Amino acid sequence: MRKFDCVTLEYFPEEKLLFWKIKDTGMPNFCLKGLEEFVEVRDWLFEYFSHPDRPLQFIVSGSEHQGVYNMGGDLPFFLECIRTKNIERLRRYAHLCIDAIYGIYNAFGLPAITIALVEGNAYGGGFECALAHDFIVATEHAKFCFPENKFNLFPGMGAHSLLSRKIPNPDADSLIRSNKMYTSRFLQSFGLIEKVTNSNGSMIELHQFIHQLRDRYNFEYHHIQCKKMINPLPKDELIHVTDLWVEACMNVQSFDLRKMEILAKAQQRKKIA
Repeated sequence: MRKFDCVTLEYFPEEKLLFWKIKDTGMPNFCLKGLEEFVEVRDWLFEYFSHPDRPLQFIVSGSEHQGVYNMGGDLPFFLECIRTKNIERLRRYAHLCIDAIYGIYNAFGLPAITIALVEGNAYGGGFECALAHDFIVATEHAKFCFPENKFNLFPGMGAHSLLSRKIPNPDADSLIRSNKMYTSRFLQSFGLIEKVTNSNGSMIELHQFIHQLRDRYNFEYHHIQCKKMINPLPKDELIHVTDLWVEACMNVQSFDLRKMEILAKAQQRKKIA
């Protein structure tokens, strides 16, 4: 498998399984460098697995960061772009986020089922990334939240579109409006998380879940495709929403920027209260 700077790839041909993980290279968030490389990852995976001798049924995402799936957007980068009024740079970042989210949502254009293995906290864009998968398997201690409205913004990389296609609109609205931390069990009660595992047995239970899906793969894969056909998610919708998010960023006031600074420091500690 090809080596990348920000992502590790493991392919298990006998299981028809690809496992990709975000490397522990520092800040566990979506930085510009990582997003730029992910375009290469997406295109390379499509080309590599288009070969008939490389069977693929499952794509699983994870993280090498201890206790963190992904902390979401690069808040220091946002602060810099907002303060310098660099709207084009922020828009480019936002569009790269959508490229990543949409690639995951469509399994990189491959005939596979996608699973997010969330073994740690997933905030903001990290939560949106998990939601872009067909299934979420999460450890019981993992926490999820949309912290954006703490600094007077909204989650702009897919939350509205993805949640509205998975749960009733009032529930989606409630999750987005609140900046509370949600447990895996709570989100499982909404139907957003398929399986909650104990912290020490997540890989075992992931493989058990994949085994169950494999036994009825023909149904499960096509059932997912039917749902996406009936309630399609056009990439343009995600782009329009994230453009609105960029516009909203440029309207954030100094009081809210100070709150963003506080959260940026918390992000560096890999913890958002």
